[in-house]
Formats: sequence, structure tokens, C-alpha cells
Amino acid sequence: MKKKYLEMILDSIKPHPNPKSSLEQYTTEGKLASELLLYAQKDILNNVVFDLGCGTGRLSIGTKLLGAKKVFGFDIDSESILCGIKNLKILYNNPILDKLDINKDDLVNNIHFITKDIKDINFNYIESLMKEYNLENYKRVVIQNPPFGSQKRNADRIFLKKSLEIGDVIYTIHNSKTRDFVIKYIEDNGGQITHIFKGIFRIPMIYHFHKKKNKFIDIDIYRIVKVK
Repeated sequence: MKKKYLEMILDSIKPHPNPKSSLEQYTTEGKLASELLLYAQKDILNNVVFDLGCGTGRLSIGTKLLGAKKVFGFDIDSESILCGIKNLKILYNNPILDKLDINKDDLVNNIHFITKDIKDINFNYIESLMKEYNLENYKRVVIQNPPFGSQKRNADRIFLKKSLEIGDVIYTIHNSKTRDFVIKYIEDNGGQITHIFKGIFRIPMIYHFHKKKNKFIDIDIYRIVKVK
């Protein structure tokens, strides 16, 4: 799929209707999301994807569009999950999918949004999902855009911990200012960084404490493989 089509589809997905600052809920724009997913496309193709902190489903939907076998999106916020489920239904009316001759039933039926605290996700739980859906022989790919920790210190740490526990390959977005911590944490917890891609994350003025119309944050996108 061409980047422009992927970006257009992802930007058509509705954002959270009532974002919560305590959860640092920001929409990943189509441009950044498509760049991340195209970086990850070879790992995504015909494998199982776990989207930790999936929000309204933008990255989950994108991975299935790029050929994931099955996608599981997890979020602690039930309102996000409900919006994600609605976004799946809206895809049936997306004209770009018609143009690209995408199998909409396959797309919608193989994305599962689940309300679950990331803290409660572990290796055994993922094993049970893999067995339930006969996916034991597929690679496990984690895609995530965790909180940067601006509202709750070290909020991204639990996402790193869980992704390294359950994933064979991980793609994760972090504020560039935390690079030294992120690299050390990954290496200390059985991960090997193979690539670091740089990008820009736009934060619009959506919360009462925002002072600027837009704030732009330098980010790092890590590709990690589990080595122990």
C-alpha cells in the first residue's frame, strides 16, 4: 500500500471524543503513524500484532492494512475501546478501501479491541490468546505509542516492560529526551535495539493547561528484538 493511501485512511479514523490528560491521550497523526508502520511492514506481514495502549485503533487498523495475520489492541480506557470498535464499522464506508479492493471483512474481523490494563498483560495471557486463535507459530510483534510521562513520571516504563515480556519484535515511540534511559532499560531487560528512527510528534491544544496551539516534540522510534 502506498504511503499516501495509508495516511489518508488513518487520518479518517475518528479520534477520542473525550481525551483524558491523566492518560496522556493524544492522536498519532496519519503521517507519523504511516511512517512507523511502513518501517515495521516486514515484521508486521503475516504475523500477530499487539498494540499496547491502542487508543481508538489507529495503529491497530494500520497494521492490519499492511498485512498482519491478526491484531489485538489493548487499552485501559473503555471509551477508547468503544471508539475503536466504532471506527472498525466505519471502515465499511471508506471509499479508499473500495479503490484499493481491500477485503473489509478480513480487515474488521481480525482486529480485536480489548479493555485491559497494560499491567495485567503478561506472557501467559498472551500465550492463551495465541492458543485460542491457533496462532502459536506466528511471530509476535508489539507496536506501541506509550505515554511520554509528562503527567505521570515513568509512565512509559510499564509499556517497555510488558512489550519486552510478550514481544519477539517491538516498535515503540519515545520522547528523544529520554533516549539514554530508554536504551539502558531495553538493554538491561533482554532487548537489543536494531534501529532508531527519528520523527516529530505534534501535540495540539486539547487540554486546559496547553499554552500553544501546537507543540512539536522530537521522538525516537525504536525497533527492538528480544534476545534473552
